[in-house]
Amino acid sequence: MRESNLIHGTVDRIQRRNFLCSTLGTIVTLAGSREVLGLEGKKPLPPPARKSRIAFNTANLVARVSNYRFELSHWMDQHQKTIAATDEAAWRAICREIAATGFKAVEIWEAHASPEVMSLERARLWKKILEDAGLRPVAYAGTLRRESLQMAAWMEIPHIDGGLGSLSLEQATSLCREFQIGFNLENHPEKSAAEILKKIGGGNQWLGVCVDTGWLGTQGVPAAEAIKTIGPFVRHAHIKDVKAAGKHETCLLGEGIVNVPACLKALSEIKYAGWYSWEDEPEDRNPFDSALRNRQWIENQLPA
Repeated sequence: MRESNLIHGTVDRIQRRNFLCSTLGTIVTLAGSREVLGLEGKKPLPPPARKSRIAFNTANLVARVSNYRFELSHWMDQHQKTIAATDEAAWRAICREIAATGFKAVEIWEAHASPEVMSLERARLWKKILEDAGLRPVAYAGTLRRESLQMAAWMEIPHIDGGLGSLSLEQATSLCREFQIGFNLENHPEKSAAEILKKIGGGNQWLGVCVDTGWLGTQGVPAAEAIKTIGPFVRHAHIKDVKAAGKHETCLLGEGIVNVPACLKALSEIKYAGWYSWEDEPEDRNPFDSALRNRQWIENQLPA
């Protein structure tokens, strides 16, 4: 009861202006990012139908550089190795493989387009390679900072999904406003919807939530209920399943403990208009082996 009061109190304190802005956040952000790039004369691509809004998260390939064998605790080692290994040829090969499984959109993991090694010219090349493969960049998975916002702007990506790093909420909001690009906190250690909302100060026009269904399962949080509570501040979604609570061992969608169909239904109920980013960072297998199966599984579960 105490948690329920806290949750509802947080939501009730959201001003009507921020609520209305939040529902328009994706549109505002996309338009703004195009102004930063000097592309305001071009019309942004219209959002596709729900069943076509399924993206491949390239963080799925965290173990690619080690022949699909790694330990989750060594994530940052894989991150650095991936940065070093991702040249033009490697990025082109990744995009071809993603497209071969029927995906039309990607969420780019920071290690595949790291600000430390990217430039405007290289970012444009990376985007051209995506286009050549018939892929659309719809999100950037990484830590919020000026450099990642610049990368998102160069690649015309409307939001960053990940962690706040060392930024305060005020600094994060100011940076996002400057670049006209949103940020969505991806839940990992949080054990309730209230805790997630607290970390973004209740949410505003620029700060929202990227719901990771797998991490909710790991933390023993009823995922569908959390989605409904966070409501309009769910601005991105990582669709993932895990084998058991208490650890983060991913598995095929529908074969773990997360009620993913209920999560997809909850997203529909809150009128979610974002992308469904399939995420699975297996420690012992190639995710491309199940990419087609999981994409079709999501399509079949999504309401018409």
